[in-house]
Amino acid sequence: MGELLLRGLALVAEIVLEIIFGYVFYSTGWLALRLLSLGHYPKLPLRVADPTGSRSAWVAAFGFICLLFIPVAWLTLTYG
Repeated sequence: MGELLLRGLALVAEIVLEIIFGYVFYSTGWLALRLLSLGHYPKLPLRVADPTGSRSAWVAAFGFICLLFIPVAWLTLTYG
């Protein structure tokens, strides 16, 4: 019973992380790259079927950098 509960929790955690990584980070990275490149890149649409696919993973990684590393760097430089 306990093992089944742990597997269920692991599945829920995986789905939540996929949604966060796939859609939030991808959307943020897509918007930031579009703004920085004046609308030229990425050529992928905002809504993709698989945001963690091989062609769109770099956009999500850029969104991750924008959402996590840039604010931490700003806080470090401001209050450090």
